[in-house]
Amino acid sequence: MSKGENIPVYRRLVQTIRVGFLALDTSVQNEIVEFIKSQQHTSGGFTDRAGNPDLYYSLFGLWLSLATKQNEALDKLKKFAALSPEATSKSPVEDLARLLIQSELEPGTKKQSIFQLYKTVFKKGRLIELSYQFFLLSLVVDATGKNKSLYYFLARIWLFFYKPKGNIPCSLAAALVYARKIVGLKIADEQTDLLKYSKQSGGFRAFESVDTSDSLSTGVALFVLKECAYDLRIIAPGCLDFIQENYETGAFLSGDGDVTKDLEYTFYGLLALGSVLNSC
Repeated sequence: MSKGENIPVYRRLVQTIRVGFLALDTSVQNEIVEFIKSQQHTSGGFTDRAGNPDLYYSLFGLWLSLATKQNEALDKLKKFAALSPEATSKSPVEDLARLLIQSELEPGTKKQSIFQLYKTVFKKGRLIELSYQFFLLSLVVDATGKNKSLYYFLARIWLFFYKPKGNIPCSLAAALVYARKIVGLKIADEQTDLLKYSKQSGGFRAFESVDTSDSLSTGVALFVLKECAYDLRIIAPGCLDFIQENYETGAFLSGDGDVTKDLEYTFYGLLALGSVLNSC
């Protein structure tokens, strides 16, 4: 996504997850691999919390399988993605997931123009917050689009004037910091605002008004700060404690009291761990 960096953002995510995974004891690594395997449906897709194969959760399954080198799981997932046509998707998130899965597992797939991708993301996403729509579009353009330089030029103009109002969640604040960094805009003020979501006891919370940290906010915020070369050493001890507290036999929990295991929060837990270790 960066003009000076050719590695797509999703692969940087995978690389960071792998750093976290490899830092764990072998026994813990084996637990995580077994959990990932347990979440793959016979159809090849990865399951949601209800146990149904799902494109959104399959995207996290893809990234975790790449980071842990589960080639057999990737072969099964490729078949599932091929059987999930665009016409059956219900949201731009599912469209995004399919495009990202196919870009990795079927690299010969024809790339789409910026305008085709814009239509894909925005056609079904009218009820999704504008900055999140922009984030989705940016991620898919980065991985699968053509004419990226044109997109970066237009994105730079939009981001220069875009000032979100209200109490936005930590994940969106982090995404905007990263987007501004990518297109070459200043990020000092936005980075300072992002740090306001951190808790002294460890981790990041979804909103400044919330008392409890969560794995999603922590993983995304730490990854963005690491990518922006922020010195994480001051907040690293508390974040590592938060990550450790939310590991449960092969999976990472949400961190906000929900004890349900799933691929999404396991992804965020490993992302947070890898981000801290990569920056120290």
